[in-house]
Amino acid sequence: MNLYDTLVYVDFILAVVLLVVVPLCLLGVSVTLPSVRKRLLVYWRTSALLGITVYLWIGETPMGFATGFAARALIPLALWRGDALTVLRDQPIPTSPDWRATVFRYWRAAAIPYNLVGLAYMLPLLPCVWSDVTPVCQAWYLPPQQYAAWLHPSIEPIWLARYGWVALGVYSAYLLATAVRLQRDLLERQAPNS
Repeated sequence: MNLYDTLVYVDFILAVVLLVVVPLCLLGVSVTLPSVRKRLLVYWRTSALLGITVYLWIGETPMGFATGFAARALIPLALWRGDALTVLRDQPIPTSPDWRATVFRYWRAAAIPYNLVGLAYMLPLLPCVWSDVTPVCQAWYLPPQQYAAWLHPSIEPIWLARYGWVALGVYSAYLLATAVRLQRDLLERQAPNS
């Protein structure tokens, strides 16, 4: 395994810990803390695109590079602005002394820059959407395929990629609804100033 492959694996593991395990545990313990729970639900609706990316990459589908890039861009935006179901723009970040709010603030402070840095280092990978034959592109398929071998050993990778495509269709409708909702919110905020 060369250095680049190692970095790809490290990024995959870091993403699983920071963007899946920590927020999932935090959501579980924050069920009774609405200010944190609401923001985490916005996060999970948005970060579903990361899961779609993994399933597209399992089947070596180049569209996964576009969805991975989009996920890195949308997660910080959602943590700041909200989504189709919850607009967060003017709602303060939970500042209560409760340990769950504190952990949420630290997690958010790590997740936003991590995704923005990921967005920057995925820029050179955008050509992989059209041609994924280079070793640099192919390296990104390996960690998701290993994940699939552990979690879905009896399912062909092509079927997992098809599930990813179906999920992408559903996610596209969610994304469209989010864009409409946030645009409407922006127009309503500007109307009193006119």
